Amino acid sequence: PPQPFCLLVEPLTDESPEAFDVHRQQIEEAKARGDFVAIVSSAGPGGRPPGDKGMTYYPNEFEARLVEASRLPSRLGNKSLLDDVFKSAMGEVWGPVVSAEEEGYTGIDLAM
Repeated sequence: PPQPFCLLVEPLTDESPEAFDVHRQQIEEAKARGDFVAIVSSAGPGGRPPGDKGMTYYPNEFEARLVEASRLPSRLGNKSLLDDVFKSAMGEVWGPVVSAEEEGYTGIDLAM
């Protein structure tokens, strides 16, 4: 089975110390469960201490969710759920289509 994925959002730098305590507690609980811990952080790589083992930082939730989808099993026999999404999003490519006006069609002739 895939490793559970826990997404947490790091408190903003001006949040109360209690908010950081709650955040740290959530991290410890997720690590104790054996979750993959993804943390969305607005601080750049130089703005926080080096990543703790078992935690990965992301600049936004979208990127973290892409990683989560890449870790989930495929429902269609591909490498991952993310691979399913990419392959199903490809669709068909249609070339240019001539509009009816360009073919000389001017509308319905009501005088038939």
